[in-house]
Amino acid sequence: MRPIMLILILIAIILVLCFSCVITMIYKLKRQSPVSLPFVDVVKLFISGVFAFIADTIGVGSFAVNVALAKLFGTFHDEELPAVNNGAQVIPGTIESLFFIHMVDVDLITLVTLVVGTSLGGLIGGLVVSRLHKQAIRLAMLCCFLLIIFLLIGNQFHWLPMDGSLLELRSSRLLVGFLAVILCGALTSVGIGLFVMIQGVLFLLGVSPLIAFPIMMTAGAIQQPITTLVFLKQNKIPLKKTLLLSLSGCLGVFMALPLVTHLTASWLHILLLAILIYNFIAIGRTYLKTRRALQAGDARRDTIIAYH
Repeated sequence: MRPIMLILILIAIILVLCFSCVITMIYKLKRQSPVSLPFVDVVKLFISGVFAFIADTIGVGSFAVNVALAKLFGTFHDEELPAVNNGAQVIPGTIESLFFIHMVDVDLITLVTLVVGTSLGGLIGGLVVSRLHKQAIRLAMLCCFLLIIFLLIGNQFHWLPMDGSLLELRSSRLLVGFLAVILCGALTSVGIGLFVMIQGVLFLLGVSPLIAFPIMMTAGAIQQPITTLVFLKQNKIPLKKTLLLSLSGCLGVFMALPLVTHLTASWLHILLLAILIYNFIAIGRTYLKTRRALQAGDARRDTIIAYH
């Protein structure tokens, strides 16, 4: 039986972080000059929030969906998306976490260790990683995604002895998981989704994908308010639009929760593979596009220097 007191402490931490972050966002919004949003933009944000957090609740993650919809609807600039992705997650992520802690019986040592690691990574990411060159981060993520895709395909065709049946992590596996999720938490500060990374890490460690849900939801519910508070201090979040996206996302969570109980381990592995391929293509396109732009800029600069 799980210690009730530890669960209650974890829930209290999640709620305190959520309320602190939301109150700070509202306080800063009140102090800003009024921002007028056309009705059509409100509708776009509502639709985006619902669809993004339906995807989030079933394990796809909201970050990639938010980015795709932001580009489709023109609701956010690219440089706003890392802060928006984290800020919009705060309220829906709290709801998801409370649901999955109750629904799935997960080992508390594994849960707490990985949540602490992800939260630490979120703090580091907000302070440090967001300042690094995004091209280097994208290249590292492409390599990681490609490795996990290969391993997932190998698992599907029984090429690799990875059954994903573990319900807890101990010893060296727990240490590796802790260090890996620090990196996962840090990378969310540049707009890379947390869920697919945590699912990938747990898959590599042989953990059941069903156990991944309470771990990644709880990790997100603690890490994302921490990262958001750092962004709030730097005044990098369009608050009104982010709060609208977040509140509409709550509806998406409640619409998707009944679907989760019908997902099997096999379907979750297939879903993870599809998500990884999508993220690999999306990040790969961004990496190549940025690389071409940088090369074109270097070529123009060399031409100017040669001319002078």
